[in-house]
Amino acid sequence: MPPNLLWLPYGFNLFILVPVVWSMFMGSGVTGVFEGKVEESEGLRLLVGSLWFAIAVASLAGFFAPRFFLPVLMVQVIYKACWLLVFVAPLARSQGWEAVPYGITIVFIGIVVTYPFFIAKAL
Repeated sequence: MPPNLLWLPYGFNLFILVPVVWSMFMGSGVTGVFEGKVEESEGLRLLVGSLWFAIAVASLAGFFAPRFFLPVLMVQVIYKACWLLVFVAPLARSQGWEAVPYGITIVFIGIVVTYPFFIAKAL
């Protein structure tokens, strides 16, 4: 696979994460990103913001060394799938879909479904 095909997930990461990270550190934080459906706390905001900032930096670096930063995409698939299975699915089952933060859930589903294609093509 041409390395520049990996630019698609790295670019998508940056497209999504730059405003999200900005929101975490300078804006509405957890409340905005999770649509007010996850309780705001400084620790959670800093933890999630730092993780997403690291993924954004690694994604930027992925433009220069696409295969080297491939594990970043793998980690994203794993942790996002875990979040969907351990947080979203039980929340939707117990409180209904209106309790689920839709925006982040849709983005996570998209990543979990599509990034394995890019990963498999790069291996």
